[in-house]
Amino acid sequence: MTATQRRYSLLLINPRRRLRYFWDFKELCEVMGKKAPVPLLSLPTIAAITPAHYDIHIIDEEAEAVDFSLRPDIVGITALGNSVKRGYEIADRFREKEIPVVMGGPQVSFNVELSLEHADAVVICEAEGAWQQCLCDFERGTLQPTYKNAAVCDFKKSPVPRWDLIATEKFMAIPVQVSRGCPYKCDFCAVRNMLGPRHRYREIDNVIAEIEALPKRQLTFADDNLTADKKYAHALMERLKPLKISWMCQASLDLCDDEDLLTKMAAAGCTSIFIGIESLDDASLQEAGKHHNKREKFEQGIKTIHNHGIHVIGSFIVGFDSDHLDAFDTIFDFTVKNAISMVSLNILTAYPGTDLYDRMKQEDRVNAIDTDMLGIYPTMRYMHISQAEMFRKYFSVLENMFSYEVILQKACITLGNGRFTHYNEADIGIMDKIRSMIYLFRQYLVTDNPAKKELYRLLFRLAREKKVSIGNVIEYLLLIASFNGYLQATAAHRAEILEEIEQVDPGPICA
Repeated sequence: MTATQRRYSLLLINPRRRLRYFWDFKELCEVMGKKAPVPLLSLPTIAAITPAHYDIHIIDEEAEAVDFSLRPDIVGITALGNSVKRGYEIADRFREKEIPVVMGGPQVSFNVELSLEHADAVVICEAEGAWQQCLCDFERGTLQPTYKNAAVCDFKKSPVPRWDLIATEKFMAIPVQVSRGCPYKCDFCAVRNMLGPRHRYREIDNVIAEIEALPKRQLTFADDNLTADKKYAHALMERLKPLKISWMCQASLDLCDDEDLLTKMAAAGCTSIFIGIESLDDASLQEAGKHHNKREKFEQGIKTIHNHGIHVIGSFIVGFDSDHLDAFDTIFDFTVKNAISMVSLNILTAYPGTDLYDRMKQEDRVNAIDTDMLGIYPTMRYMHISQAEMFRKYFSVLENMFSYEVILQKACITLGNGRFTHYNEADIGIMDKIRSMIYLFRQYLVTDNPAKKELYRLLFRLAREKKVSIGNVIEYLLLIASFNGYLQATAAHRAEILEEIEQVDPGPICA
């Protein structure tokens, strides 16, 4: 920057979700004095690639309110599916003051025309390169409606995100991304269309430098498949081990074929792995494009991960054309048999940007719904299940799946296996521990539910016997309480949504 170059003020905003979602851990965050589990990675990354002559202010609305009295030179807003409507509201407010607004993110990238009704410009897909060009045009007064790179970015190196601009103390963990893109063609996922059909990896030195600079030691890897490249994964684990961090990630079950890698992951601080099992039906797996999922390997793979002291977060979807309502019961029975305590159960959702959305749109099966309800509201007409049946059964199974009677049964198997003995307590202060213990005592012992009391007593007995670490016990009990807190807190609103669905439900295609 030259001595005479003008400085600009940039306001970057992540809009809040209007409705709660199952993994928001609101109760857990409140106990720990936090606002949300993880901040969005995109805005501090955008800030890191913004030219030095911009003074940047970031507002994550999950942690703090937007100050509409601010008058920056330009505003940037990112949005997910269930926050995009709020993003449009924020954009409109600043444009009323004749402040230019640029929007980006998955929902914006695949709804460009609608987004341009609320924004002066849209950055489509990856920001690196397109964002800098957008700012150059803004400074020249020649801002264009859309910006999109001709090809995906290199991504071998990435600057350290500007976490100094985020109140990281208000969040439980910090996200890190080491790769982008995906070679798989899952019908319901937009990652391939958003970020390209091949994995692109950062240099490991670049990743480690970023982690060492982070203000927290509790991390979550934002990659869609951290262990896709086994050679890279092995090298990364060797470098992570000395850092004394605690983290979770996403991966596919093929990592279970490499037990040495799982051993290294546990030693490097991995506490849980999100696994996209998706369906227990071969026809549904084929329809979804999950050709790499082999149903005969599911049970042994889950057991192998648990035997390394790492939780499986099992992801399942119901709503494929071959699914009937009993698919929910099949999934429930599978999670009990395999002692999967952390379950991400999903209604098949047709998100813009996915091949599924294009196909459902062509077949006239997409609902026109309030985007705030994406993720819990049926977005399409299903083949064998009505929308009301889908919604009703979904929450019924969730309530059963996270009932303390069922969780007690699962905990006996998983945490009783004697393998969950490692736990890195980085970033957990003495006051956090005291608050947690008081909360757990009230939640689990001051209750009329005998299963809750027995779960508490069982896990602390296992801790005294050195069969599980006290850190694992506390985290497990806090997470289960938070899942149940969501179900209790949203019960009344879910009843209202169900009434709305019943009024417009066209029924299944094959009635």
